[in-house]
Amino acid sequence: MDFWSRLIGGTQGPKKTSPKITANDPRTRLARFERVFNDVLDLCNRPRKLQNEPQQLKQLKTRLDRLAVLLREETRAPVPHTCLQYAASSQIYTAVGRAAIVSQDEAIVHSAVAVYAALIDSEEEDFLANASFASSVMRMITRVIDSGNVLVGVDTETAILEVLFTISAKIRLQPEILSVWFRSTAKPGLEDVFAREKKSFVGITQKDDFPLCYLLIDRVHHEGRIGDFARTGLLYIFEATGRSLDLEEWVVSSDLPTLMASGLGALYSQLSRELSILHPDATLPAVLAMSDYSTTHSRATAESAFSEKHKGHMATFLSYLAFWQDVLDHCRSADVKQTLLDHFQILFLQQLLYPSLLQSSDTDAGSSVAVLTYLTAMLESLDYPDLIHMMLTYLLAIKDDHLAIPSTPTTPIRPSMPPRSPTALKRRQSLMLMTAPKDRDTAIEPTVFNLVDLVLNSLGSKNNQTAYAALKLVATLMARQKKFAFGTLLQVQRTKMTAPSRTVGALETELDKYMELAVEIHGGLAFDDAYTSLTSDVRYTIEAQVPFKAPALGDHVNDDVGASTYILPAGDSLLRTSIARLRTFFTNSVEVNLALTQAIVSIASCIEFGLDTWLALDPSSYTFLDDSSRTQKPWQAHLDEQDNDAWSALQQASRRPVWSEDHAPLLYTALRALAYELEAVHVTVPNLGQLLAGRQNMLQATSIDASSSESPIPTDSKMQVSLLSVPNASRGHTRSSSRSSQASGPSKATNNAPSSPAPLSRGLAASPAPMRPSDINTDGSPFTRSIYQPPPPETPSTTDVLMQKITFPAVEGHTGHVTDGSQPAQRTASLNHVLTNIVILQEFALELVAVLQIRAAVLGEQEVRFS
Repeated sequence: MDFWSRLIGGTQGPKKTSPKITANDPRTRLARFERVFNDVLDLCNRPRKLQNEPQQLKQLKTRLDRLAVLLREETRAPVPHTCLQYAASSQIYTAVGRAAIVSQDEAIVHSAVAVYAALIDSEEEDFLANASFASSVMRMITRVIDSGNVLVGVDTETAILEVLFTISAKIRLQPEILSVWFRSTAKPGLEDVFAREKKSFVGITQKDDFPLCYLLIDRVHHEGRIGDFARTGLLYIFEATGRSLDLEEWVVSSDLPTLMASGLGALYSQLSRELSILHPDATLPAVLAMSDYSTTHSRATAESAFSEKHKGHMATFLSYLAFWQDVLDHCRSADVKQTLLDHFQILFLQQLLYPSLLQSSDTDAGSSVAVLTYLTAMLESLDYPDLIHMMLTYLLAIKDDHLAIPSTPTTPIRPSMPPRSPTALKRRQSLMLMTAPKDRDTAIEPTVFNLVDLVLNSLGSKNNQTAYAALKLVATLMARQKKFAFGTLLQVQRTKMTAPSRTVGALETELDKYMELAVEIHGGLAFDDAYTSLTSDVRYTIEAQVPFKAPALGDHVNDDVGASTYILPAGDSLLRTSIARLRTFFTNSVEVNLALTQAIVSIASCIEFGLDTWLALDPSSYTFLDDSSRTQKPWQAHLDEQDNDAWSALQQASRRPVWSEDHAPLLYTALRALAYELEAVHVTVPNLGQLLAGRQNMLQATSIDASSSESPIPTDSKMQVSLLSVPNASRGHTRSSSRSSQASGPSKATNNAPSSPAPLSRGLAASPAPMRPSDINTDGSPFTRSIYQPPPPETPSTTDVLMQKITFPAVEGHTGHVTDGSQPAQRTASLNHVLTNIVILQEFALELVAVLQIRAAVLGEQEVRFS
C-alpha cells in the first residue's frame, strides 16, 4: 500500500505534533501552571469540614508539590519563562504561605517551603528584592517554627533552614537587597535605651526588624544540617555589617551579642563541675593496663570524661566556640566585633569561666580536674588571636604592657569612622556597670588568685588526675600560646647578651654526659631506631618556631622574638615542682609521667628559652683543664693575624669544660638519681633486662594494633576530638615520626645488640583486649597455657613476679636528697608498674639528648658559640 501511495503521489495526512515540542511551548506551560495554581486556590477557598479535611489536605499537598516541580522545570525550559512571570505578577507565594499557616499541617508546610525554594532558586523576577515576597516568607516561617502551634520534624525544619541560608547567601552576594529583609526601627540618638532599665545591658530585642537573623541565631547550637545552615547563614549576616551602617548600628544596640555570649555560657554550664578522667575498664589503654592504674573513682558524683553524655556536651560547646571564631573572622565591622568581644569577656570570662576557676578545689576530687581539662580543650580549639589574647590575659592576670612578647590586635579599624561609635561605647559602659560587683573590696579578681595559682597548686597535688590535668594544660600552653606563659607560669628573665655564652665544647660535653646516662638507663639495649624517630619529631617542633625567612639588611627586626631571648632561672616554681615530680618517677602514675615528660620537653623545645643551669651547664661555672701543653701546628705559621685570631677563638670555644657534679644541671641531677634507683632495682630483680625487653615488645605490639584499627578522623571534627585520649604526649605537634630521617644515631649505642623496637607511642589508643602481665614469661616470650602441664609448685608464676612490690627511698620536698626513710615515708610500686615507667624514662632520656642536639643544629650560633 505504501508503494502505490508513493507511486501515484497520494496525499499524506497531517503530521502529529511532538509531545516534547508541546511541553516546551511557553503558552502550554503557562496554561498547565495556571490550572494547577487554580486548583490550589479552589482547595484553599473550600469550607473546612472535619470529615473531608484529611482528603483536602492530601490533595492540596499534591498540588503544591506539582507547583514546585513545574517551577523547577520552568527554570530549565527555554525562554520566555512565562510561569515565573505569572508567579510574580499573581503573587502565588501569598496564597501558598497562607495555606501553610492556616492548615497547620507539616506536610503542607514542607510542600510550601519547596515552592518558596523553587522561586528563590529561579534567580528571575527578582523575588528576593520583592518586599511582598520577603514578608510572605518570614510570616510563614515565623508562625510555623516559632509559634509552637505546628510540630515539624527534622526534615521539614532542615528544609526551612536551607531556605533561610539561601536568602543569607543572596544577601551576601547582593548587598542591595538587604533593605528588603532588614528595616531598623531603633532610634538610639533620641533615647538612651541602655540606661532606661537596669536590665538594659542585654540590648534591644527587635525581631520584627530582622526576623531572618533571629531565626538563625536561635538554631546555631543545633547539630546536623540544621545547625550548619544556621551558623553559616548567620556568618553571612555578620559579614554584611561591614557594608551597611544601619545594620552595624542595629547589631550593636540589639541583644544579639548577649544571646551569643549567654548561649556559650549555657553550653559551658552543661559541662559537669566534677569530672573524672579515669579510663573505664573496657577501653583502658595498654600502657595503663600494664601498671597499677585504678579505674575506680573515690567520688561517685564525678562524671566520667569518657561517657557519651559528656562527649556530646563537650563537642557541642567546642563547636559553638568555633562558631564564635568564625563570626569574628567574617565580621567586617570593627564596632560589631569589639561589642562581641566585650560580651565574651564580661558575660563569659568574668561572670562564668573565672568563677568556676576560683571555686575549683582539689579536695572535692574533681572540680579542679574539670576546670583544667576544659581550659586545655579550649586552648586546643581556639586559634583566633583576639579571643586567645582576651582569655589568657584575663585568666593569667597579664597587663598588655607587661606581656613578654607584645601581640598586635587583629580587629580592623575603619578609616572613615572612629574606632568605636558612641552607641558601641555606651553599650560597653552599660555592660560593665550592670555586671560590676556590689562591693569591690570583697570581690576577688585574677590579680588575687588566677590560673597560675591553680596550675602550681595542682602540680603539687596528691591526686594524680589533678596533676595530670595541670601538666596537660602546661604542655598545651607551651606548644600553642607560649608567649602568655612568659612571666606568668614561667618566671623568665630577659637576657641582655647579644651572643650566647654557651660554647660548642660545653655542648659536646653535655651530649656525652646525657648520652651516657641514656645508655645506662637503657641497660645495654640498642636504641638507634628510637633515637632517629625522636630526632625527627624534635626537629619538626623546633623548626616550626624559626621564621621561614630571615629579614633582609635594613629591615626592622623585632627584638622581642628570637632564640635564647630569656633565661629560665633554676628557682622557678613550675620548674622546681616538675623536677620534684620527676624525682619520684618510678612510683608516679604512668599517666602523670607521660604528661610530665611532655611538659618538660615542650619547655626545653621553646627556642626563646636558654637551657643554662636547668638542662645545660651554667657558663659562669665553666672550668677547664690546663691546656698549656697544646702544641702549635706547623700550618699555623702561614696564617695572618686575623685568621690566627679566628683559629684561637675557635679553639677556645671548642674546649670542653670539666663536668662537676656540684654544678650539674637540675634535670641531669634528677635523672642521675633515678639511674641510681634503677641500679638498685637491677639488684632486686636479676632478670630486669629480659623483662624490660618483653615490656617494650608488648607496648610496641599494642601500639601497632591500635593504630591499624583506628579509623581516620574527618577534618572538620578534629577540634571536637576529646583531649583525654590518654596517654597523649605528641610534643605539641601531630606529625608522625619518620623512619627515613637522616639524623645520626647516638655514638655510644651498642651496635652489636639486636635491633630495638620503635619508641613507645605517647598516643596509644585503647586496646580492646590488652595483653595481661600473666600472658608472658619472664623472658618476654608468650606464655603457653596448658591444663595438662601446670607449673611446678616451687616456681613462681609470672603474675607473682610482676606483682611483687619494689621499694624506693623517700624523697624530701624539692631538694631531691634521700632521707633516712622515716619522714617522709618510703615509696612502693609493683614491678609491673615500674617496668612501664622505666620504658617511658628511657624514651624521655633519649628525647632530652635529641633536644640538645637538634636545637644546636637548627639554631646554630643563636644557641651555642663557635668562636
